[in-house]
Amino acid sequence: MATISVYFNDAASRSKSIELTQTLKNYLFRHDVSFHSPRNLTELEQELRNDIKNKCEYIFSVGGDGTANTIIQSIHGSQTKLIVIPTGTANDFASEMGLNKNIEKIMKVFLHKSYQNIDVIKVNDRFMVSNGGLGMTANVAEKINCDRKRIKGFKKVMQLIGSKMYPIYFAKEFLSPFKMHRLNIYSKDYPLLETIIDASIIMINNQPKIGGNFLIAPQTKNNDGKFNVTLFTHKNKLDLIRTTLKMLQGEYPKDDPELVSFETDELDITALGEDITFFGDGEVLCRGRSFVVKCIPQSLNVSSYNNNLLYCPAMSLDQVELV
Repeated sequence: MATISVYFNDAASRSKSIELTQTLKNYLFRHDVSFHSPRNLTELEQELRNDIKNKCEYIFSVGGDGTANTIIQSIHGSQTKLIVIPTGTANDFASEMGLNKNIEKIMKVFLHKSYQNIDVIKVNDRFMVSNGGLGMTANVAEKINCDRKRIKGFKKVMQLIGSKMYPIYFAKEFLSPFKMHRLNIYSKDYPLLETIIDASIIMINNQPKIGGNFLIAPQTKNNDGKFNVTLFTHKNKLDLIRTTLKMLQGEYPKDDPELVSFETDELDITALGEDITFFGDGEVLCRGRSFVVKCIPQSLNVSSYNNNLLYCPAMSLDQVELV
């Protein structure tokens, strides 16, 4: 029997929380399961501290990337295993773990103890596991989160549109004046001679895709002790649009000379001007002019499914494929 805490993000899953609670009870009736719907961040953090103190074995995150990100702030580096049940908008992290909204599939992954240790990226004193960065993409995350809070019915629209919401807001950014950020970039793996650059987008990637199908770092893995850095140094809006359209279509523009990409385990970024926003996992992580980004290797244990066949002796079959 395992101890399990299930955390609901009411904003992402209120309409189905009662039904999902009963479904999980049916699957997990042999285990010690508690269900939580924290009213605020302070309550959530306190409940997570109690889980870690009591050595809770599994935490289920029911929501989107932001919900998982909030939970990760408390449980990374512990022995507690994270299972994501995606009910959010993009669900980039869950997708990278091979999980979707199929509860039966997720429960089979849980019962077969299919897990892996993945890297966590630390940005100043905050953490992320998928993709993040500065510039236009941070503006998109900031505006979506702002509209989610201030516009009535916006959350329902996001549920209907899903991950397409991010390309829509990204396209809206091109209607604004084209803005470059002057930055000082330092990393032992930085490939350019000049450390002071101008860029409209700076991406920190722990997995290949963001926002559904936006292919940003095709060779990046989340368990190799490094993260990918991609700098968009395009001098005009039209060239940037061409490059981002290719990525949006799942094609990586490998011959673009104004696209700088490299892998590293540590990066220092200093904005030479006004304060800027750093986002990660779809959430605003911090704002300022100085950002220290580090990889913490394999410090989070996560439920995952990668299309491997799973052995199920109770059914007397050699292999059972999850569907």
